[in-house]
Amino acid sequence: MNRGPQVADAQGTGLPSGATGAVSPAYSPARTTRATILIVDDEANNRYALSQVLAELEETVVEAASGEDALRFLLREECAVILLDANMPGLDGYTTAELIRRRERSRHIPIIFVSAIDRDDEHIARAYAMGAVDYVFKPVDPVILRSKVTVLVDLYRKSAEVERKAALERFLQEENLRIRQEKLEAERQLRQVEERQTAIVRSLPIALYSADVDGGFSGPRFISDVIADLVGFTPNEFLNDPHLWVDRIHPDDRGRVLNEVASIPVLGGMSTEYRWLCADGSHRWFLDRAVLIRHEGRPFEIFGSCLDVTDRRRVEQQLIQSQKMEAVGQLTGGIAHDFNNMLTVVIGNLDSLARALKGTGRNFDRAQMALTGALSCAELTRRMLAFARRQPLQPSAVNLGEVSRNITKLLGRTLGERIVIDVLVQEDLWNVLADPAQVESSLINLAVNARDAMPEGGTLTIEARNVGRDERDADLPEGEFVLLCVTDTGAGMTPEVLERALEPFFTTKRMGHGTGLGLSMVYGFVKQSGGHVKIISTPGHGTSVRIYLPRTDAAPSAGAVAGEDLSLSGRDRTILLVEDDAGVRAVTAAMLKELQFNVIEADNGARALDIVDRESDIDLLFTDIVMPGGMNGFELGRLARERRPELPVLYATGYSGSYAAPEKGADMLAKPYREADLRSKLRGLLPSCAGA
Repeated sequence: MNRGPQVADAQGTGLPSGATGAVSPAYSPARTTRATILIVDDEANNRYALSQVLAELEETVVEAASGEDALRFLLREECAVILLDANMPGLDGYTTAELIRRRERSRHIPIIFVSAIDRDDEHIARAYAMGAVDYVFKPVDPVILRSKVTVLVDLYRKSAEVERKAALERFLQEENLRIRQEKLEAERQLRQVEERQTAIVRSLPIALYSADVDGGFSGPRFISDVIADLVGFTPNEFLNDPHLWVDRIHPDDRGRVLNEVASIPVLGGMSTEYRWLCADGSHRWFLDRAVLIRHEGRPFEIFGSCLDVTDRRRVEQQLIQSQKMEAVGQLTGGIAHDFNNMLTVVIGNLDSLARALKGTGRNFDRAQMALTGALSCAELTRRMLAFARRQPLQPSAVNLGEVSRNITKLLGRTLGERIVIDVLVQEDLWNVLADPAQVESSLINLAVNARDAMPEGGTLTIEARNVGRDERDADLPEGEFVLLCVTDTGAGMTPEVLERALEPFFTTKRMGHGTGLGLSMVYGFVKQSGGHVKIISTPGHGTSVRIYLPRTDAAPSAGAVAGEDLSLSGRDRTILLVEDDAGVRAVTAAMLKELQFNVIEADNGARALDIVDRESDIDLLFTDIVMPGGMNGFELGRLARERRPELPVLYATGYSGSYAAPEKGADMLAKPYREADLRSKLRGLLPSCAGA
């Protein structure tokens, strides 16, 4: 059986190459490793005989019983000499030698052909043509064979040594090059660190200085270069004018600062903030910290640092302003409900009185004047709620394409002739659920911002399209949305400005040219509507504000047209009126009765639910939202519709706080309301009563 190449020891014992227990050649002090000699012969006796002849060389002898075994061995290992039988079954010696010479790794191994029968010149020439270095005949002379193999092994070792030295030289050269490159890289990184540290020091809004103790903060001996970037004056200007720093301290702060400077010899230092007039005429806030330097126990000089805290002061002012606004919002929300309840009573009664006195002369005029004043109060309350962004939304189905086209007709004069407006609306655009007035206000705000970003003119693009699943923004809630995108070709925003663009009161416009509330109001409205806002902007490449609003299957309601019959009759219809304020409940009940409705009254949600369970002929629930007793109007509406799913609900509110928008089949009426407002809502919820 052919077992592949075998390693032979001095007695010719064969073991599989690499197998555990293979006999290793004896260690020779003259050599660190043994050379491998490969014997290829199909006759075991011939391989044994050649192994015995070469045993005296104390090299590693490997036997292969065929050309195939020899080629497999050479794929894994190297050898110094190959003794190759010329005549073998399968791959003969000539073919084997040719295949050995074809491989780059084995082509340089010297081959000695050994043959018992091929003695003619033709076979010898063929062997040399196949790459042989010698051709010997069997029986082999042991001395001659050992001599020839010894020469070839020595040549192998010398070649290996040359290659080793060449490899070592290459390694040393590469190592030297690597070390030089590392040195250059270390020097480069050191320079970068030094440059970075210098840049950091220069970028810090801190100016270092020293001054005489007796100079009253005048006559600095030293001041750092950073001061030029902070205030616009060079260090030389301060050194040449000893009074420059003191003279430009804000007059309101100068006395206090000089008093603190005078106390430095006693206290050993100071820490104070004050305003300073810069070269460009602006005032910057500085935090000045100074310590006393003593020489031989006596006060010698002042050493200090000035930190520019203008931005911190600005943020503090914004925070104070924001807190004021939050307080205004809470105050407005707190008084709006009660105030609007009172106005509902006043306006409702004045409206009824004016209708009764119509045509009676002076009394009618007085009633009309009082009604006008009350309506002005109601408008003022609505403006306060809008300013505090706490006004109740009235969402309905809106087509953003139609809104965009309608707004565009109004924007031409506002934006000016330099702004070109493009409107792109996708066909079959879905409707969205949002407050139409807030959608229009948001579009106007964004368009005005875009105009301000394009002082030299440009293109304003308003795009409305459905949002597919493959283009959803990562922060977009689940559901289907319509995208309203407003894009300009203006100056764009830096990353720092973009990061704060939605913050209330943040603006890059000049004082008096913007409140910083536009984008924040848009953001608040969209979030309150269940949508999402994303801003994409690059300096010099314009800004794109993307508004995602939730889709609705409802159709936009048609507005009233001129000459349309707005009459309403509630004959044989019953409305359950729920209102905790007795005055509001009375005036509202009177309005409903004038419209011929039957009215059942309740002052809280629990009593209203009892009535819903008891009465079967209720056609509409009209309830206030904010009520005492633990149940608000929205909860009442939900519980009532659980009992009667088709029951229409009209919510009334003077301030709805953070409650959600009305559900399908419901509507909202903002207080204070007049009979015409009430009639319009009832027509929408009870269409069978219209025109009756």
